[in-house]
Amino acid sequence: MTDMPQGFNLIDASWLPVRRRSGAIERITPWRINDRIGEDPIVAFAWPRPDFNGAAHELLIGLLSTAAAPEDDDDWEDWWWNPPAPGILEERFARVAHAFDLDGPGPRFLQDLDPLEDGKEKEVAALLVDAPGEDTVKKNADLFVKRGGAPILCRATAAMALYTLNTYAPSGGGGGGGHMTSLRGGGPMTTLIVANHRDYDTTLWGRVWPNIETREQIEARASGTGAPSVFPWLVPTRTPSKGTGKLKTTPSDAHPLQVYWGMPRRIRLVFESAQDRSCSLTGDKDSTVVTTFRTKTRGTDYSEGFEHPLTPYRRQKAGSPKRPVRPKPGGISYRLWPGLIFESSDKLSDPAQVVRHWLHERASQRDRMRLSTFGYNMDKMKACAWIESEMPFWLMEDTASREELEKFIRHAVAGADTVTRLLTKEIKTALYGQPPKKKTNRSYEPPKKTSGDYGFIAERFYRETEPAFYAALREVVRAIEEDPDGDDPTLRTREGWAPIMADAARRLFDEYAPMDVLEGRNMERHVEARFFLTLALGGRGKDGRSLFERDLGIASPETARVRKGRKEAA
Repeated sequence: MTDMPQGFNLIDASWLPVRRRSGAIERITPWRINDRIGEDPIVAFAWPRPDFNGAAHELLIGLLSTAAAPEDDDDWEDWWWNPPAPGILEERFARVAHAFDLDGPGPRFLQDLDPLEDGKEKEVAALLVDAPGEDTVKKNADLFVKRGGAPILCRATAAMALYTLNTYAPSGGGGGGGHMTSLRGGGPMTTLIVANHRDYDTTLWGRVWPNIETREQIEARASGTGAPSVFPWLVPTRTPSKGTGKLKTTPSDAHPLQVYWGMPRRIRLVFESAQDRSCSLTGDKDSTVVTTFRTKTRGTDYSEGFEHPLTPYRRQKAGSPKRPVRPKPGGISYRLWPGLIFESSDKLSDPAQVVRHWLHERASQRDRMRLSTFGYNMDKMKACAWIESEMPFWLMEDTASREELEKFIRHAVAGADTVTRLLTKEIKTALYGQPPKKKTNRSYEPPKKTSGDYGFIAERFYRETEPAFYAALREVVRAIEEDPDGDDPTLRTREGWAPIMADAARRLFDEYAPMDVLEGRNMERHVEARFFLTLALGGRGKDGRSLFERDLGIASPETARVRKGRKEAA
């Protein structure tokens, strides 16, 4: 990128780095997403940071939903099979180009309409979500993410950093309170449909168009009169006057498309001549760079009640408000499938709207898809890790088959959850068990409190059993297709899933509570813990019967023996 003219517009400038199928890297305007799609298509964004790549998907989805949304699913289908030429998208995007000037005298993209001349000036590195806050720097505690990580940004990188921050903004922001979180709160999880397509499923178009809302969907999300402007930076920021308390922005105060363009932070970038300096993140040259920005607290304070189409939500209990699901430490594995794919039977979990719409309206002729998930794991204002994953999913043709597949997934995940709980409990017992205070059939029980976080045990279990879970899914799909009218076509696979989990749990127990280092440790306690774990994994005892009969929906050996005895007696 060289000698870009003053007046940097994100619709007209070639600022998005992308990678083509051939491996070539180039920068494009947003409307060129389908450039040479039949010859050497664009397959991915090519930012040097994974959070920028994730946010770039959301920006493009927001832009398409805002400027080129299909009227209904029939119109959506037309562009799914016959992607529009770049010239068509250029014409559509031009309608909103006035809102995408990054610099210049008028309104600026994702920047406060007020110049914020009395605002606090900060280094541009503070735009990065994982940059250390001011308190961290003062305490010299920025051990892993160092201060001053990106002192110079070209305009393209600054624009992406600005969008990423506002999209995933955590609380705080350094130097006191009042810096608002994103419309979905700090560090929301994003889920995208990556659909099967004979030609385009591996292209960038195939990753964004399945997640585009129709105008019907957008209108259905409208609440009250709303704001006339989609883009909050075109109007004065909704800020409370001093002494009047908070001013919440509710769904009735915002245009339904503002979910893609939320602006919780009050920021004005400070531009200066590059003087032959390069972007610290990308190495690109630009005639103008950003080294600082001005900011003030008390920006747009988004209330609960917004439902972002790309995020799953969960209630704590019936009647409580929906809250966005957030990535947890350890990554995103098959254990989260029920909440990310299916609506829960207790009505507490809802997959993202795009997932629900795909399954109900767009999936009838497509038998498989992938679910791309990503987001920041946050600890209040601290970004702990960027987490992303992509998992396959199979769809069935009819309702009964889909229900059988869903039933298997719920049983398999419930069983895995129980096994990880039992495994963690018995490892703690083997290492630190104490005699029970009440009379039981055990000589030792796990301690009430142990130092450290034992969540890594469950994460290791899910990671090690994930290949087997996907293999079981494929087996289930075949079984349902071969015997769609069977009483319980997934029974054999569920029965086979139990020993797979048992083998993995025993291996992890032996690794984390090994017998060969028992010097100074209670041998009886260790043996008892392993015995009761093995008993439960085999479906015996109270925990084992619950694992088999409630979680997996299969007969426990004890129950089967009783039934056999009754039959023989009869």
